[in-house]
Amino acid sequence: MRKDNSDFSTAFVSEAGSYIDNRDYFAFMETDDMACYVLADGLDSDQELRSAEMVVKTVLENFMEKPSMSKRRLMRDLREAQEWLQFESRRVRLKASLLMVVTNYNKMVYVSCGNVRLYHFRNGRLNFRSKDHSLAQSLADDGRIPDEATSTHEERGNLLEYLGNPNGVHAHYAKKTQLADGDVILLATSGMWEDVELAEMLGALEEAKDPVMLTDTLEEVLLSKQHRTVNNYTAAAIYVNKVFQEKPKNRRKLIKRILIALLAFVIVGGGVWITLARMAANKAAALETMVESAQAADDYARAGDYAKALKSYSEAKNAAVKINDKIHKRLYTAEQKLSQLLVDGDGYVEKADFTKAEASYEKARKSAGLYPPFNVKDIEHKIDQLDSYAETASWMKDGDLKFQGGDYTNALKLYKKANKAAMESGYTSAQKELEKKITEANDKLTAIQQQLKEIQAGKLQAKGDRMMKDLDYEGAIDAYSGAQEIYQEIDKLESVLALERSIAKAEEKQSAEQQKNGQLPAGLGLSDGALNDTDAGDAASNASASVAATPAAESQTKATPTASAGTTPAKKEVSSAAKNSGTGDGNASSAKAGTSKEQGTADSASKAEGASDSENQDRAAANGS
Repeated sequence: MRKDNSDFSTAFVSEAGSYIDNRDYFAFMETDDMACYVLADGLDSDQELRSAEMVVKTVLENFMEKPSMSKRRLMRDLREAQEWLQFESRRVRLKASLLMVVTNYNKMVYVSCGNVRLYHFRNGRLNFRSKDHSLAQSLADDGRIPDEATSTHEERGNLLEYLGNPNGVHAHYAKKTQLADGDVILLATSGMWEDVELAEMLGALEEAKDPVMLTDTLEEVLLSKQHRTVNNYTAAAIYVNKVFQEKPKNRRKLIKRILIALLAFVIVGGGVWITLARMAANKAAALETMVESAQAADDYARAGDYAKALKSYSEAKNAAVKINDKIHKRLYTAEQKLSQLLVDGDGYVEKADFTKAEASYEKARKSAGLYPPFNVKDIEHKIDQLDSYAETASWMKDGDLKFQGGDYTNALKLYKKANKAAMESGYTSAQKELEKKITEANDKLTAIQQQLKEIQAGKLQAKGDRMMKDLDYEGAIDAYSGAQEIYQEIDKLESVLALERSIAKAEEKQSAEQQKNGQLPAGLGLSDGALNDTDAGDAASNASASVAATPAAESQTKATPTASAGTTPAKKEVSSAAKNSGTGDGNASSAKAGTSKEQGTADSASKAEGASDSENQDRAAANGS
């Protein structure tokens, strides 16, 4: 209950003066903890509405809802009063000067707007006075006129701020003032302070013992001057007989709070310094990154590696943003966009979309001259190459159509033609694709050729089978040998071995037929069992050795490879090598007489066979049979 433990007394006079209506208005409200005193001076000429009364009531209503000395709250009350005046300004624009004093019976604050004045007296002297929002006050603040002259200067009524101002409320909020016992607060409108000088106020204050006497004395002084015209005047006096005494603060507690506050300040201050140091370090690192990235980007751009330049320019731009370097940010952003255009153009070339590629390159060419790292001639060269690229792509596309149609030969020709053009024009992305296509076409052609050879070999093998049925063993052997040779060329070893058995069978049949027909004496040939334990080389050597021995041995030698051909793979190889006149070389397989030793044996066997034939012919001629 602050009010009960303090003593504030208030009195006021407010008259219309020489006018019919009094457009001043004063009211106050004292609550248990706070008091509010509001004085307003209407400045408009509206005959029905009283702007001063409106604003005072608005302010007091708001104060009653929530008493407060805060600046935010008091200024909000003034803005509501301002809005109310503007809302009611239908015939004329309503306006008023206002002074509001709020106290908690220990301290006071005031808000002023216009030229309603507050005088604070202490110990019979003026402690301070509020300032008007007038041109005269402005001149005094600039030192162009004395402060005392503001009450009589001709511009004292020329207000710069007031409630109802269409430009808004710009009031003055004074800081809290500590009150003391015996203080006197005087609120006065212009009708009072214009005609009652400060000295006269102090004289009245000296004589008055309470606010009623003071206001009456001021009125008497005003009226005693007997001016022809007396304006509306109001004077409200507040006598602070006793100020509410605050509870003495615990000194130790106060010191403790101060120390805590200092410690918090040190901690926060230290944290601030650490934060600032980190910010400075981060900024330095970002600056270094920006410089290094920009240098790398320029080097990449000069080398024509625009993809890497794009990445580096992006990093440099981000670093510029971190250090808030707007100039370099714009520069690197522009260079990043230029790099992006060139990268996009290259991407369109890879996709064979040369129209979009040309559009991107043209945009890059127009702005490249502004940025030295970018070579305009290089960009123009890219544009010039697009026609060659398009022609290469066209050939490659035609090759694809041939390939899809199974015309691998012509597809291969077109691919090679396009690849040559790509190499000459530097169309590297197409080269890789064309090399792959050429390989695929070659594989297709190789597969087809192999299939043709297989067909050819198959025909010869079928021919051999037919001749075997017709008992034409010699022809069958030739057909089988031809098929075998083809299979050897295409590395179909299973077929080679299969034909080897067919050849051996044919030779066996042929030998049997010859024996049956008496072409070979019975019993001259070696039995299969005799040759099973000997290899072809040994048989050939024995045959060669037998040539010089006896005719019987010669016949035996001739019969040896034929009889032994179907017994072991080595003997088959010897037979095949002999009949193919050396065509069955070591490429056939390891099953054949692939070694030099075996080849030499086969040759020896062939020679032995030839010698044996010659001996038989000679013997037949000698017998004359």
